[in-house]
Amino acid sequence: MINQLLFEYKDNCWEAALLKDGLLFEYRKSLCGIAAEQIYLAKTDRVVRGMEAVFVKLTDKENGFLPYSEVKDRISLPPRSGEKVLVQVKKPPVQQKCAYLTCDITLAGRYVILLPYGHGCSVSRRIEDEQTALDLELLGRKLKPEDMGIIMREESAFADIEDIRDEITELQNRWEHIFVKMHEVNPPCLLDEGYSLVETMLRDTKCPVHEIITNVPEEFEEISVPVQYSPNPMSLHNISSKLEKSLRRKVWLRSGGNLVIDPCEAMTVFDVNSAKDLGTKKGMESTSLRLNCEAAEEIARIIRLRSIGGIVLIDFVDMHSEENRTKVRSALEEALRDDPVKTVIHGFTSLGLLEMTRKKTTTPLTQIQDMPCPHCKGTGKLESKHE
Repeated sequence: MINQLLFEYKDNCWEAALLKDGLLFEYRKSLCGIAAEQIYLAKTDRVVRGMEAVFVKLTDKENGFLPYSEVKDRISLPPRSGEKVLVQVKKPPVQQKCAYLTCDITLAGRYVILLPYGHGCSVSRRIEDEQTALDLELLGRKLKPEDMGIIMREESAFADIEDIRDEITELQNRWEHIFVKMHEVNPPCLLDEGYSLVETMLRDTKCPVHEIITNVPEEFEEISVPVQYSPNPMSLHNISSKLEKSLRRKVWLRSGGNLVIDPCEAMTVFDVNSAKDLGTKKGMESTSLRLNCEAAEEIARIIRLRSIGGIVLIDFVDMHSEENRTKVRSALEEALRDDPVKTVIHGFTSLGLLEMTRKKTTTPLTQIQDMPCPHCKGTGKLESKHE
């Protein structure tokens, strides 16, 4: 499988896309405003004791929602109005909902996650081999800064020790900069913007990347992956058309079956239909298994591409065999393996629906496509990472 990353810089805005054998798996666009992983020195605004939460000011115009459960021991409970509080965006604002915040600060790198207020060392649950997990835990305990915690990410299992050590030092320096700045400014104030879209895309892409195509190759001089120049990477691979097809309510499968996708306030529902799939001579059960496994792969791709978060329900074509249901679940788990966002498959319900959850970390694709940046659009200036 050929994996390509596309990066296009235009009108002071980055666009990024991940292609696997020509199929679009991920699309991101840089936008101004509140985003996941940003760190703010905020000011408490309105305490809602009935909800055991407090609304805090992130900017002069934007508020965030901070539950007591995310406060830990950083401020008094219940908090006083006007109190300073260091928070991090856990979920970006979506439609009418403001950003979901936490006081449990984390700084994520490619190999480790630094916990400035944490203790000890833990290992990503994605690492299933017990011996590998034990070895990484021992290594993490040796490398972690004193009085801080650390989480060894899945990629650390394949990294050199020196690369892990260098990243920990980089994250520690970043935290020291945040800590110093916190005592020099008045709330509300953005202390740390997190990584840029390019850095985040490179950090979170788990599959091996064979090629980067970009209109600004000078920004990738330090990358070991082969870099190819194109004046319009997104047009070269017809990304706008691929996005349009992926955002349709009905998505067709290669076999002739289709998916009907219905997002609603509480969840997203996928309905798998045989449609034009004529089946095979092996019978309906065999046809259903093949169609459902194909649908599982496409559902995993669409969930990642659309940045769908929260509860997901999937109504697969009926199967009578419990063994076949297990095979479909395994196909979905395998298809989700490279998804950088945490997903949990809870299994089939008594009605035969498969339920799963996916963490809400980024703005849904339906909200960012064709959304111009009101602050940057039209400036035409490229802000180099070296500046």
